[in-house]
Amino acid sequence: MRRSHDGIPQAFQGRCAHRGCSLAGGWTMDEMLVCPYHGPKYNTEGECVHIPALRADESIPAQARIRTFSLSECNGFVWLWHSSTGLPATGAVPILPELSTLQLHPGDDISFRYRTHYTRTLENGIDPTHAAFVHGASIGKVDANPDLRLDPYTLTCDRESIYARMPIKVKKINGVTRLLLRGSSKPFKEYRFLYPNLVVSTIHFGRFSLAALQAHVPEDEYSTTVRVTNTRNFLHKVPVLHTWFDGVSRSTGIKISTEDEAVISDQLPKTVAFKGSHEVLVRSDEILIAFRRMMREKFQDAPPSSVV
Repeated sequence: MRRSHDGIPQAFQGRCAHRGCSLAGGWTMDEMLVCPYHGPKYNTEGECVHIPALRADESIPAQARIRTFSLSECNGFVWLWHSSTGLPATGAVPILPELSTLQLHPGDDISFRYRTHYTRTLENGIDPTHAAFVHGASIGKVDANPDLRLDPYTLTCDRESIYARMPIKVKKINGVTRLLLRGSSKPFKEYRFLYPNLVVSTIHFGRFSLAALQAHVPEDEYSTTVRVTNTRNFLHKVPVLHTWFDGVSRSTGIKISTEDEAVISDQLPKTVAFKGSHEVLVRSDEILIAFRRMMREKFQDAPPSSVV
C-alpha cells in the first residue's frame, strides 16, 4: 500500500507482472510504482506504462498489468476488501463504536501465525468461556471454587455483524491489569464479529477499557495470521508509563496467542462446518451458533472473501 501525492491510499497486487518480483521493495516515481528488479512502471490503475528494456520495435504487452484494490479510510484505519473472484464489497466499511472512545496504540500491535484454518481462529476470537481454562498463565485464574455458569447474555445480529456482551468470569487477573480491577465491581467484555474476518474484543474494568481489533487473514488452507491492533482509554500521554504499558500489552498478547494456538491447532475438523457439524454446542455458545449461521448464509450467496 502507498499514498499518492494527494494523500489518497492505494493498494496494488504484490507481484510484478514481468517476473513475479515482490513490489514491496519498489518505489514511487511521478505517481508511478516502480518494480525494484527490472524497473517496469505501473500507473494508478495498475497498467504497466514503461519497461526500460523494451526495444524500439516492441510495445508493452496488454497483459502487463497488476491488480488494484478498493480502499476506504474509517475508524483510523485503511480498509482493503479482497475477493478471490473479484467481487465487490458487500457493504460499507463498518463503524466500530469501540474505537470512538479509545485511542490506538500501534506500539503494542502484534502479528501471530496459527497452524489452523481461519474459521477456527475466528471462533476462538469470540469464544466466551475458554479463558478460565486456557489463559490462567497470561490473563488470570478463576476463584478456588468457581461458578463458571454463563448467564444468558445480550446478543444482536444483522447481515454484516454479531455483537455480544457478557460478564468476565476470570477474577484473579495477572500482572498490572489487576490494578484496573480496583473499584470495578462488575467487569464485563464485549465481542463484535464483522463479516468476513474481523473481531473486536473489548474488556471493561470500571472506567478503564481496552479493545483489540483482530484481522484473521488466511495464508493457506491450514494457516492463518491474526494481526492485532490494540486500543485503550488510559495511559496515553505519560511518556514512560505509556511505552511500558505498550510493552506489557504486546507481550501479554503474544502469550495469549501462544496459549490459544496450542489448543486450536489440534481441533478437528480443521475447518469449521457451518452446516452438518458433529460438534455439540450449548447455550453459552450462542454467539458461535450465530456466527455459523451467518457464514452459512453468506457462503450460499458468494465464495469466501477477506478484508484486511
